[in-house]
Amino acid sequence: MTPLDPALLTEARTTRDRFLELQHGLETARADYNHAVRRLHVAGGSLREIAEDLGLSHQRVHQIVEGGDTPSHRGRGGRGGPRRFAWAFERFTRRARQIVVLAQQESEALGHSRVGTEHLLLGLVRAEDEAVASLLADAGLTADAVRGQVMELVGDDPNRRRLPFTRAAKRALDTALHEARGLGDNYIGAEHVLLGLLADERSGAVAIVRALGGEPDALRAAVFASRSA
Repeated sequence: MTPLDPALLTEARTTRDRFLELQHGLETARADYNHAVRRLHVAGGSLREIAEDLGLSHQRVHQIVEGGDTPSHRGRGGRGGPRRFAWAFERFTRRARQIVVLAQQESEALGHSRVGTEHLLLGLVRAEDEAVASLLADAGLTADAVRGQVMELVGDDPNRRRLPFTRAAKRALDTALHEARGLGDNYIGAEHVLLGLLADERSGAVAIVRALGGEPDALRAAVFASRSA
């Protein structure tokens, strides 16, 4: 196999990073816009009034208000595919999005070819969510400790090119959506991401939690207790 041209590879990675940054900015702006539209409706605005004032169709406003910004959760990606993930990502809070971005950064910095549940856990530990960070710290899950376990679990991959999410990571984020719904929340926050990661006993994230002396069930209980406090 002919080795890739280093200069072209660097250019491709730089362009990819710019694209991901712009894409993230677009998704954030769209989520904020849709949230503002929903707030207008909650405040008493009718769908017709909102549509007329914002220059949108009645059907479009209805889609936004009902949370169906993406026309279909199926498509080429199938169940749990890119469209469904994009739809769920719109509901992520700023800190929950930060977790995903940090997970991608950690995976690349560690020389890994994919973003797994272990990287999401590392992003969760690093994210600026004091409540969840405190729960994790009490369980012995600090950034350095988790990063060390990730290196032991995944190792190094010198042939990395792109950073797709593993099936387990996608499943964890999808579970976070279901956890949020089950709790009656219309957003996905850091606590929901944590619950999603803890739901799969076979995941790398749970393996790291146990390796560092934590107990998934105890962490879940702590999340629920913190919400009712």
